[in-house]
Amino acid sequence: MKFKRRVGLTAALILLASLLTWSLSALAQEPDRGEKLKQLEAAAEQLYTHMQQGSVSEAAADMGVLTATLEGLSFQGLTSVEGIHALAEAIMDTKATLAKAEVVPEEWAESSARLRLAVNSLLHTEHALWQQYYTVMAHDLQQMSKARAGGKPAALRTALQALQRHYEIIRPAAIIRRSPSDINQFTSWLSYVGRLSQERTWDEAALREALVQGEGALKGLFGRRGDEPVFLPITGPDSPWYWSGMIGLWIVLALGYAGIRKFMGNQSITPVRRTKEEGFRYRL
Repeated sequence: MKFKRRVGLTAALILLASLLTWSLSALAQEPDRGEKLKQLEAAAEQLYTHMQQGSVSEAAADMGVLTATLEGLSFQGLTSVEGIHALAEAIMDTKATLAKAEVVPEEWAESSARLRLAVNSLLHTEHALWQQYYTVMAHDLQQMSKARAGGKPAALRTALQALQRHYEIIRPAAIIRRSPSDINQFTSWLSYVGRLSQERTWDEAALREALVQGEGALKGLFGRRGDEPVFLPITGPDSPWYWSGMIGLWIVLALGYAGIRKFMGNQSITPVRRTKEEGFRYRL
């Protein structure tokens, strides 16, 4: 396992060096960079589609097009050295997944999504696809808080695993756009809360404080405002027609109850007839 990791790291470093070399040598070809970037994004989208479908030959061809497009492409002004390194790791991870003899759908889906988000983040400074994961990860964090409040360690660990999995998918894309301090803060927080969740004696107070810290770390990762709420409102069924129907039903029930009360009240009233003499007496 260590040997495989060492080989993978070496390959990623070689690819990183190649990307930096291509970037420096391509500065004179700046007018062509826009077209190459479009080709790179199109290749990443095609690769993502075919890997989601499990199409082996098409995905291998797409990877060839993607790596060929990178040759001579300048990354000047697009991202930092850390961002180029993250992109190289995403490419190497996807190539390693494609090289396996057996197609594992989950691995193919995650690695292709990771690379697609990284390329998209490289090309789009605003409204990048990886930013959509803020809602997903906020939901994971909310589930962790609910599990802590309910005293459910297993549920908390399950929600934490989902959060970690989603973070791994967006991590290269985040590194391309965010500062190293934001990345390190969230990574360190994940490691810390992971240790707390594995302890035999549950430190509820420490977990509560850690989850509060997680709100700030998540906002920093996605570049959100400090006053913006992380937790989503707790609602029932998603369909607004459900709540409209419930409100209408309560109104109908209230009106029906009022009508029944009025009808019963009218039935219990006994009319009293006065004689002419009594009526005349009262008028005096």
